[in-house]
Amino acid sequence: MSTQQDLPGVIFTMRYPDDTGYVWNHIAYLRDEVSAHLAGKARPYMAFPRLSGNPSYALRHMAAVELDCYDNSPQGRAAIEDFVLLYRVKVIVFMSAMPETVCLDLLRRLGVRTLNTENDSFDLSRRDGLLKRSAKFLMRRVLGRQMHDLHLANSKGQQRFLLDYAMLPARRVVLMTNCINTARFIPGNQAAARTQTGLAPGRFWILAVSQARAEKRVEQLIRMIHQVHQARPERAIGFVYVGDGELVAGWKALVAELGLQDVVVFAGRQDNVLPWYQGADLMVHGAERESFGLAVVEAMSCAVPVVASAAMGPSETILDGATGAVIPLNDFDAFRQAVLRYVDDPELAKKHGMNARAHVDKEYNVVHYSKEFAYHIVRFI
Repeated sequence: MSTQQDLPGVIFTMRYPDDTGYVWNHIAYLRDEVSAHLAGKARPYMAFPRLSGNPSYALRHMAAVELDCYDNSPQGRAAIEDFVLLYRVKVIVFMSAMPETVCLDLLRRLGVRTLNTENDSFDLSRRDGLLKRSAKFLMRRVLGRQMHDLHLANSKGQQRFLLDYAMLPARRVVLMTNCINTARFIPGNQAAARTQTGLAPGRFWILAVSQARAEKRVEQLIRMIHQVHQARPERAIGFVYVGDGELVAGWKALVAELGLQDVVVFAGRQDNVLPWYQGADLMVHGAERESFGLAVVEAMSCAVPVVASAAMGPSETILDGATGAVIPLNDFDAFRQAVLRYVDDPELAKKHGMNARAHVDKEYNVVHYSKEFAYHIVRFI
């Protein structure tokens, strides 16, 4: 009879230290749920580049270890090899790792199979010349190089990108749509949530949640909110941005320039975004590139309708006209009109919010996702 020590090892890699929150907490949570389905089949580990002693997510089903699986230096490769041999690792699950950036040659020599969750967003308009496409076709589809054993696409658009642009063979790409914990992200008491977050009662609160990166286009959202505020001066409207980064200082200056200090709230980084969703009437997401859009789905799970630009993920997760609105990528005039529709009709916002909750609970529930993910890992043990 085999014991726990006899089981093969599986590593789930993380790119950041264990005290980094929000998106990375969610990824850690998903991998933790997947690892629960490996009981009796493998010994799972979650590898962080650094263990802080103050983790922002407490693992329940596997052990955390300090190992940087993205370090391709001689020292990094040596540490990875030592760990693989000591714990009989058979599978490593990477996250957004281009094959040439990690030590695939070493792992193949050690007999380790690799899976990659495709979390990055891609420019779907990108095109290559004939020479480069031919080279990728030869390298990947003919010779079977420069790729993981399995690439897990988190949206249909991303799956098309991996097949058509990256030229990966179909047998190496699996569609495994991302998900959330719908038992945690639930509708709540809006008044209580606003008390908890400090959002003023009596306003129609429009929420944006994202990292402060240029492709999220928060500056355009602020300008759009200014236009909405001008169009409906009689309405008490508020806009709250949850997130942080270097660009925030410039956005705060824009708010001051537009005279929106009494309208816009910068909430900063929030490890617990739930009460911000529960306190909102509408979510907006203006990203021009988005492979899935975690915040979009979390908001919908909390019965908040979403108006979003038609990036890859939101185009799939939002049911246009039923759970929110999907707007052509660069049409912020249409974006403003969609927001005004909800500002003018709060009951419609509530109706579409409840539709959104039902849609997410059916299509993006973590239970199905974690079982499917574990199945793909077990295939390679």
